[in-house]
Amino acid sequence: MRNQRAEREAAAAALSEFIRHSEKEPALLEQMVEELCQHVTDDSPTVRSLCLRGLVQIPESHILNYIQQVLGVILALLEDATESVQLTAVQCLLTVLNVSEQDAVDPILISLLVRLRNLQISMNTKMRSNAFAAYGALSAYGAGSQHHAFLEQIHATLPRLILHLHDNDLSVRLACRNTFQLLAPLMEVDGLSSLLNKQYFTSDRRSDYEDFIRDLTRQLCRLSPVRVDSYLESAIQAFDAPWPVIQANAVCLVSCMLSFLDDQRFLAPYFSQVFAMLVGRISQSPEAVVRAAASSALGLLIKRSNMLKSLSSRFDRTDPSQSSQHGEPHAKTSSELQEEAAAKPNGAQGEQ
Repeated sequence: MRNQRAEREAAAAALSEFIRHSEKEPALLEQMVEELCQHVTDDSPTVRSLCLRGLVQIPESHILNYIQQVLGVILALLEDATESVQLTAVQCLLTVLNVSEQDAVDPILISLLVRLRNLQISMNTKMRSNAFAAYGALSAYGAGSQHHAFLEQIHATLPRLILHLHDNDLSVRLACRNTFQLLAPLMEVDGLSSLLNKQYFTSDRRSDYEDFIRDLTRQLCRLSPVRVDSYLESAIQAFDAPWPVIQANAVCLVSCMLSFLDDQRFLAPYFSQVFAMLVGRISQSPEAVVRAAASSALGLLIKRSNMLKSLSSRFDRTDPSQSSQHGEPHAKTSSELQEEAAAKPNGAQGEQ
């Protein structure tokens, strides 16, 4: 495998195929594993992929002896410079997780989750679907020593998972639904699992998806303000996602969350920011699905802001000194918010 590139690729292909037949030759198997591990840094993407595919074909009776080596190679190649090698790494991860043990996965669990999150926004649909699927497969290892950090990663990924439940690609939608079902019992959110048993969760109709979002956000808004804040920031960033349907999904998710929250001090900065962005989407987006979602969301938030104004007026009549004592701003009317929206530029960044 030290000769010309084509010869190395041919040798890697032969070795990766032969390794599955080495069950009764442990000494030979060890040599082949060592050889494959040495060449996963080859300058040929084909050689790197073939070596990794060979490693995950180690006979099942021996795989546990090498599982940490194999997982280490997968972890490294998830960040490979070549997309095809990254995709191979994700697919191989799905294969070996079926035979791995907690002790082998624990040391790299969080690193795997972080790398998979980076691949979930790939423009390659196979990459997205496999990255979401692998994220769900790792749920089997979430109860180990990394449990707390694992939960934090799940919550960090939740907004993106919700948005891609209605991805344009069917394979991504199915992967996200399956992953959501695997992660929901671990998230400690009341009522979440029951929503996944309803018909609208598996429907491909946009109206059903929006109904699901409305019911889901009712549950999410009961979580801590810190958690809700992180969801909103992540979803607002997705207003500029590269897929129009994901932009529309983000608009729906954010507006529903803001409509169910009660803390006016928490809501005020988000209302101003989101109003401005929605007005911009209605007037500037070339995509009908985005304009429709923004228009619907704007109407929802105007209704919500009028309700907040009414509640604030009642509060001020009850204790007119409270607001001035604490220096809190008054609840803005819908016209004030729209004026702010027209005056401010869009501030969102790309989806994370």
